[in-house]
Amino acid sequence: ETFERLLRAELDDRRERRIARRLESSQLPDRPTLDTFDFAFQPKLDKALVLDLAQLAWVDRNEDLVLVGDPGVGKSHIAKALCVLAAGQERRVLYTTCSDMMLDLHAALADGSLRRRVKRYTSPTLLLIDDLGYDPLEQEHAREAQLLHKVLEGRHGKAATIVTSNLDVDAWAEYLGHPQLTMALLDKLLFRATAIRIDGPSYRLDQHKKRQAARKPKKSGGAP
Repeated sequence: ETFERLLRAELDDRRERRIARRLESSQLPDRPTLDTFDFAFQPKLDKALVLDLAQLAWVDRNEDLVLVGDPGVGKSHIAKALCVLAAGQERRVLYTTCSDMMLDLHAALADGSLRRRVKRYTSPTLLLIDDLGYDPLEQEHAREAQLLHKVLEGRHGKAATIVTSNLDVDAWAEYLGHPQLTMALLDKLLFRATAIRIDGPSYRLDQHKKRQAARKPKKSGGAP
């Protein structure tokens, strides 16, 4: 019994170290959880669907997830929390903003390393492309749609991808500047994807207003 207990402790310790490495290599800027997500603040969001996604069966099926909505509604929180869960099950996870990925791939065009850098984004079990449509700099590149299509095409049916965007998918073609290629991109992305639109107020803005209200000095109730 003592030997089994020591062996179990050693195996648990090794697993924790593997998970820690997965989280470190994921490049997640923070590690939120679904436990800290305020579902009551977004009553239109289907909580049951999000909790079902947390089981990660869709990741095993190499399906995709698209989260759209205004800034501050919780898209990135949910997406990152799902990545944390995946890393906790020892899956290989990678986080990137859409803008950072595009800048990286454009740099690869100049130095001839495009194939190697594309592989960096196509090889993880779960890739989170955060904030598509958030950074105006994305629109300055003529090959934007082509490069994004190359990554999604390389992952289609082979690995799971999460994309968050403050733009409805109908607006992606105009934003990316290549309607035909964007339609092909969406066809691949949405073919086996769960698409969720979060309609609601900004949690960050609400918290800011509450902090500002708390800082205001209280008015005196009467004469001293």
